Amino acid sequence: MTNEQQQAQVVLIIDDSRENRILLSSQLSLEGYQTLQAAGGKEGIDTAISNDPDIILLDVMMPDMSGFEVCQTLKENKSTHLIPIIMVTALREVEARIEGKKAGADDFLSRPYVREELLVRVRTLIQLKHARVHLEEERNRLELLYEITQAISKDLDLESIVATTITETQKALGANKGNIILLDESGAVTHKFLIRANASLEIGDQIATEVMDRGLGGWLIQHQRGDIINDISEDERWVTLPDDSVESGAAIGVPLIAHTQTIGVLILNHPQTNYFKSEHLTLLQTIAGTTTTAIQNAYFFSEVSEEREKLSAILAQASDVIITTDQNRVISRINHAAENLFNLKTDEVTNQDLTNIPELWPLISLFEQDDSYAGEVILNNQQIFYASLSQIKDVGYAVVLQDITEMKRMEELRIETERLEKERVKETFSRYMGPSLVEHVLENVPNLMARRERREAVVMFADIRDFTRFTRSNEPNEVVERLNEFFTKMTEIVYSFDGIIFELTGDEILVGFNAPFDQDDAPTRALETAISMHQRFNQLRQELFGNLSIGFGMGVGIDLGEVVVGNVGAETRMTFRMVGDAVNIAHRLVDLASDHEIVISEKVYENINPKSALVKNVQFESLGPLQIKGKDEPQMVYSISI
Repeated sequence: MTNEQQQAQVVLIIDDSRENRILLSSQLSLEGYQTLQAAGGKEGIDTAISNDPDIILLDVMMPDMSGFEVCQTLKENKSTHLIPIIMVTALREVEARIEGKKAGADDFLSRPYVREELLVRVRTLIQLKHARVHLEEERNRLELLYEITQAISKDLDLESIVATTITETQKALGANKGNIILLDESGAVTHKFLIRANASLEIGDQIATEVMDRGLGGWLIQHQRGDIINDISEDERWVTLPDDSVESGAAIGVPLIAHTQTIGVLILNHPQTNYFKSEHLTLLQTIAGTTTTAIQNAYFFSEVSEEREKLSAILAQASDVIITTDQNRVISRINHAAENLFNLKTDEVTNQDLTNIPELWPLISLFEQDDSYAGEVILNNQQIFYASLSQIKDVGYAVVLQDITEMKRMEELRIETERLEKERVKETFSRYMGPSLVEHVLENVPNLMARRERREAVVMFADIRDFTRFTRSNEPNEVVERLNEFFTKMTEIVYSFDGIIFELTGDEILVGFNAPFDQDDAPTRALETAISMHQRFNQLRQELFGNLSIGFGMGVGIDLGEVVVGNVGAETRMTFRMVGDAVNIAHRLVDLASDHEIVISEKVYENINPKSALVKNVQFESLGPLQIKGKDEPQMVYSISI
């Protein structure tokens, strides 16, 4: 305990013996306590009431009043009942202590006493008194807050809430004037409420800009905390306008904060300077929280009332069928659309059980679901409605029917159109790629038929060498059958490597990779396809073209470069095609390839994965720089013999 704290603590000594008073006073003074003395019971009571000491040392045996009587009188007095009393006496009988306890004594000290024991008991009971006072103040504060909260919360009208808040808060803090200023979301003043002493509520919607710019109201909003002005005549935050009378005294204010938004300020005045204390500010801050909630509730109630009026107007004009019931399915309202659909009148069905209205029986099944339902309902006239049943807690149910007959018809038409379009696209791309790849494209590459794009692709041409000689030496049917068989076998291989066949022309096949969708390994994939095609062709030589040998066979040319991919042709005949420089170069390379040979460009060679199972076993032969039609400079090309 600090000396300052001890000096603030006062001990009242009530004893008819002057010597006892002097002894106790000297011992306590040495420890920093202030002492008051009373020579009798009545004097002691008067001194306690007027000075509110922190503790009383009370003698039992006194001529005018016994210590028991004095103790009982002080404990029954509301202003002194919290002061701890130590009865100092030479009496040691148990009966005396029992009587002292009945009178309300907090402790006993027997003479002769030990000084240290006296000091310990005094210090302990003073601490107990402070705790009791704090608890008493807290209890009173809570009771006051409860009363104010009850008064504020029982109403949802904004003016009533504000008037009650100011009135009750003025009473609680002893203020003579109070006002509340409310703000909108942008911080602009919307209302000003003022109550002067013994006057009625004054309401306005404007306030001087000085008050909100540099006055206490603006300060509270800016700093987001409450504060006290001890003397408004000395504080620059108290703005006195030219039309106002000169005021004096103290002011206290707090912001009204909802979450992070300040919705207003509460300010009180008192004519006495230095009137408001920190406990007033604490109480006002707590009241501000309750007031803020009540004001928000009033706002919400006003909004709900407005929305209810809007809802009534909407229900009257809504084209959707709306029927509301209570929790027992008793109809509370139907709108005009419902009247027209079911040929009913509102007055005739209101307050009727839904099951008593035959026209509404198709809706009964909706209520047999859980608390809510949404789905289609077909009524007797074959109209299709989207029906939703919603439970409104503690109110009832709302049924909404939206006519979707035409929308369903359009949806069915759209689905059928999409199905036919998908079949058309599927049929179209089945000519270019394998079935599994077609399904992948349909699922993952939307609007492929409509796309026109420039991309880097690998282009491969496969051509039968000297096929004209075969056509001259065989019948037309045989030529076509053998050629079809060749294309069939080669197509199977292309599809197995997810290649895209863009053309089957004469005795030539045009295949693309990395077009029209991404294939990161396109160069390797193209070379693997060419090798596999050669291997398969070598197996077919005797079977399909057994009577030809010298000069007859298949060559392949492959290039990597930029192409344009899209649906090309006339309006009556469109074909998915690939055109560009890489297509031209690949065609030049296939012309260079003889039987058993694959000729590739330098770009293809540089981008092949040498670890591929089919590629790692082949030998590349450089054909040296060659002048290729369409290129200004000679090009490096490589050949592979299979």
